Amino acid sequence: MRRRHLALVGFAALCVLVVAAAAGLAALTGESGTADAMVDTFEPRVAVGNESADAFGESGEVVTCNDRGPMPGNAALEGRLELSRPAGDEGPRDAPYRVIVTVGDGLITDSLNVSLPPGESTRWFLPTVVDQPDGLSGGDRVSVRAQVVTDGETVASANRTVTVAERDRPCAESEG
Repeated sequence: MRRRHLALVGFAALCVLVVAAAAGLAALTGESGTADAMVDTFEPRVAVGNESADAFGESGEVVTCNDRGPMPGNAALEGRLELSRPAGDEGPRDAPYRVIVTVGDGLITDSLNVSLPPGESTRWFLPTVVDQPDGLSGGDRVSVRAQVVTDGETVASANRTVTVAERDRPCAESEG
C-alpha cells in the first residue's frame, strides 16, 4: 500500500514538473507584449494650389511642363517617412502596424498598413492630394503628426511644424 501511495505521489509530482516546464518554455519562447517601432525619418511638406483667374496662363494654348505640387483648389501632403522595428523586439513575428499622418486638426489625413518583422524597416512616400480644406492657406504654420499604432496602442510618433507652401500657377517657372 505504501508503495502504491508513493508511486501516486511521484506521478503527481512528475505531472506538475512537466506542466511547469511547459509553461516556462512557453513564456521564454512565446510572443509577448506589443511590438515596438521607431519613426527614423519624417520629412513632411504641405502645399496649396490657389484658385486664380489665370491659373493656366493667358495664351489659351496647351503648355507642356514637368511640375510638382497641387493644382489650383487642391492641397497636398508630400514627403517621406521611414519606420523601423528594433532587431531584438519581442512582439509578434510580423507585427501589423497602422501609420497615420495628420495635418493640423484633421485637415489632411493619410494612412498606411504595414507588417514588419524584427530588424526590418520600410519607407513611405506621402503622395496625398485633397480638395483644399477651409482654414489651410499658403504661409500658414501647421503641425504634421505621424502616429504608429499596433494592437490599439500608439508605439511611436513624430511631430513637425511646417510652413504651407503656396502656388498660384502650375508651371509658372517654365513660361516664357
